[in-house]
Amino acid sequence: MMLVAAAALCACGCSRERPGPPRAAVQGTVTLDGVPLAQGWVRFIPTEETKGPSTTVPVADGRFEADAEHGPVVGRHRIEIASTDDGGYPLDDETAPQRLREAGIKRINLIRVPEIYNSRSTLVEVVTETGPNEFQFELTTPNTSRR
Repeated sequence: MMLVAAAALCACGCSRERPGPPRAAVQGTVTLDGVPLAQGWVRFIPTEETKGPSTTVPVADGRFEADAEHGPVVGRHRIEIASTDDGGYPLDDETAPQRLREAGIKRINLIRVPEIYNSRSTLVEVVTETGPNEFQFELTTPNTSRR
């Protein structure tokens, strides 16, 4: 009897499935004004009846990918996208201003994804259990010269 109980406990504890709602693999591309986003992230935020944690997937050279174990939960998601490009000079780098002056650099060109794709995003995608969950995000910078 003890052997049967021990085997049952081991079988329960040895499960490879992650607890919680089902997840799925995702992949895709992100471009900003036709150019692949060099570095950043895509965040899948469950909405409406979809329950579960948000999932952030890194972007490198315009591509992102997460396997089913690390991907978003199955269901409807609001999508946020941001760039992590710091121009080679992180904000907390106290030596950056001096090095920029010495190099004659007056301005760093950072890639910034407009708010309409991150904090104000209305992008929505549905992640399915069977896939394929391949998404193309073709972002554009609003023309601010028009008034």
